[in-house]
This record gives sequence, structure tokens and C-alpha cells, in this order.
Amino acid sequence: MTEPRLLVGHDPWAALAVAPPGVAFAREEGRLAAKEFIDVVQSSGLNRPVDDPARMAAMLENSNLVVTARTTDAPHRLVGVARSVTDFVYCCYLSDLCVDPAWQGRGVGRALIAETKRILGPGTMLL
Repeated sequence: MTEPRLLVGHDPWAALAVAPPGVAFAREEGRLAAKEFIDVVQSSGLNRPVDDPARMAAMLENSNLVVTARTTDAPHRLVGVARSVTDFVYCCYLSDLCVDPAWQGRGVGRALIAETKRILGPGTMLL
């Protein structure tokens, strides 16, 4: 896990996205467990097919950019996810952005978007 840091994207607002204390961000495509993903999606209130674990797992498996927010203290609980599909050169479709209610309003979602943009680089637009 990396230490919380200032996350700088390519839009002026993104420079203001600061990782809240106690949260670290990481790429987890191919590693995020479907159960963890379902739990944070369900708790966030995002309308997705959480009652169909196989479908949710397939959504993760077919995403090539998954940025997570986890608590920095053990057990590194998942508190947010930005799930995207991208070609990494022209465009990126942000399919899901969800944050656990206990962490909403603290900048986690904005920081997830900023980290996604940082990974993509300046030549790729986020849709």
C-alpha cells in the first residue's frame, strides 16, 4: 500500500483532490475480489446487479483499469472503487464510481477520479 498523497490529474479541480488521511489508492484490476466489490457497491447505494455475483465478477474481469481506495490500517478495508474500461491512449469510460457511506463527503470519490486521470495521462480523456 502506498502512503496517502496529493493526487494530481489533468483538470484544475483534480489538483485539489487530496487523499483523505487514512486512505491509500492502488490499481487492482485482476486482483479485486468480487465479494469486496459487491460489498462496497451495495453499501454505496449504486444501482448495479449486486444480487448476481457471477455478473459482478464478470464486470470486474472485463475492466482493464480498477482503482481502489483502502484504509491504510489493517485490514486495509475497501472504501471506494473507480472501475473503468480504456484503451489508455484516447478515451476511458468510467463505468462505476462508488464510495462506502462512512467515507462519503471526504473527497474519496474525487481522489479516485484524479488517480484514474493520473494513470491515464494527459492524452486520454475520461468519459
